[in-house]
Amino acid sequence: MTDAGADRERRAADAARRERLDALLNDRVAPKLAELRAKQRRSRGWALFSGVGGPVLGALCLAVGDPWAIFLGLSALVFGPGHAAYVARRYHQAARAVVTPVVCEAIGGITHEENVRSGDVHRLRRAKLVAPFSSAEIDDVFQGSHDGIAFVMMELHLQRVTRTASSRGRRGRSTRTHTIFRGLMFMIAVPRRIPVPILMRGRPRWFGTPWRLADGDLEGLQRIDIPEEAFARHLSLWTTDPEQAVQLITPSFAAVMARLAASAGRRGIDAAFDLDQFLLLLPRRGDQFRVGGLFRSVRRLRADAHRLLDEILMVHRLIETLKGG
Repeated sequence: MTDAGADRERRAADAARRERLDALLNDRVAPKLAELRAKQRRSRGWALFSGVGGPVLGALCLAVGDPWAIFLGLSALVFGPGHAAYVARRYHQAARAVVTPVVCEAIGGITHEENVRSGDVHRLRRAKLVAPFSSAEIDDVFQGSHDGIAFVMMELHLQRVTRTASSRGRRGRSTRTHTIFRGLMFMIAVPRRIPVPILMRGRPRWFGTPWRLADGDLEGLQRIDIPEEAFARHLSLWTTDPEQAVQLITPSFAAVMARLAASAGRRGIDAAFDLDQFLLLLPRRGDQFRVGGLFRSVRRLRADAHRLLDEILMVHRLIETLKGG
């Protein structure tokens, strides 16, 4: 099939998914809008009461100066905004529980989980894709297959906890938490097992890319040159077996990776082959798959659903690009 024919086929498939999504929204989501609207009003009231009333009450209590009033005031200052954020988060979860399954059904061949406690993040360490981290938070996980290729796409937050001795004269140690990586992690099955590690790294930067290891920390890996100039502008290639790596990273594949890196923005991408999986990290800020808003009309959930569909189809586009589509 020609490129133009493949593009027409893809556009037709996407149009069919959007029509299916509209039908499912009318059938499944529209009857629940009244319930969601009522929940939104209750949550909005509690959020305003806690977020605004808490600090106001805290300031008044602190002005009194009585020890119990000070205690109450500090509690209101701390827990009021925190409770408001909790209420808003619960509403977002309720809206997502209504909309996301419908979007997945419209796409087909994909399932969704949230607040997953574990995942294949150990592959990131083994592939030397990220600097050491202490904890991994995995929120939305989409998995399925496209064009016969299995995939997993997850929203990932990696953190590192550092502990340092407190200043002189004080006991104990101070603890600081640093974000190492926040964004999307893709795992795409490869047709055959890759016997050697192959790592593709974005260009090092002084700020904004704390997940990238220094070149000196890539123990056992050596950098090799790729004749593809666009690849060299955005990525570097590391492996333990240059001969096998060159056979796999062909000029056409290198060009694909260069286009992906160029389209990802200033911080670029990082990718690796880890045995039977192709791993890719795409840094992103915020919640990529958020649905609804505490102060937004529930009628806008339809627009959110279509935006969510486009976000999830990102993994389809990635697979098609890697296959040369």
